[in-house]
Amino acid sequence: MLHKIIQDKKEEVKILKSNQKHTIADVLDMEFEKREFYNSLRTKIESGKNAIIAELKKHSPSKGMLNKNLDIAEFSKIYEESGATCISVLTDPIHFHGKIDDLITAKKSVKLPILRKDFIIDESQIIQSKLIGADCILLIVACLSKTQLQELLKVSKQLNMEVLVEVHDRNELDIALESECKIIGINNRNLKTFNVSINTSLELCEAIKDDDIIVISESGIKDIETIKKLNSKNIKSFLVGESLIVNSDPKLLLKTLVG
Repeated sequence: MLHKIIQDKKEEVKILKSNQKHTIADVLDMEFEKREFYNSLRTKIESGKNAIIAELKKHSPSKGMLNKNLDIAEFSKIYEESGATCISVLTDPIHFHGKIDDLITAKKSVKLPILRKDFIIDESQIIQSKLIGADCILLIVACLSKTQLQELLKVSKQLNMEVLVEVHDRNELDIALESECKIIGINNRNLKTFNVSINTSLELCEAIKDDDIIVISESGIKDIETIKKLNSKNIKSFLVGESLIVNSDPKLLLKTLVG
């Protein structure tokens, strides 16, 4: 599945590059509102609460349609009112049914920092992310070579974009640690089998010794009991999407997860 997603993304990037009018130099001359992603997570954690990155996702390749008529503005406001620290927006059109306008809408609807969740493989996507108002982008180690990761991190720094680097196993974690990133997401979903186990976070976090790094556990975060298990390993930040989208009372669930 990941291979197919990346092949489709390469075609999407070709179109983006052929239509993109702005260069990195152009973007550096523009002014943007900057919402602090890392600092927002750190502040929430230091207050004794769980820092939840609440996700806006209409469709999942593994679960199918979650909410076809998801109201991006309404859900963004629900997330903000219920204690979310940041909001993640899926913008991949083919496999997650997301779009760029979803992120623009979310940014306009709330004052929280916004993460662009997509499969970013080229600097043109980082330029685009900056232009649409993303405060942070996702870089997935499994989708990139070491060289690509370093190049995209460099471009992100140039454009004053924060980065969440996502890993799935120890080898990818070592690569992320070498890159000196400050936000590491541990995805509990096996990209080959799509099975989910929070043991991935529980085990990999042991190798992260730098207290300045914020560890985010992703996938399979369904209830406060799961979060408490991860809290026991000093993981205080979580990316939660599907559980909130399909819940009959997302406000109550999110407030419970925040603590």
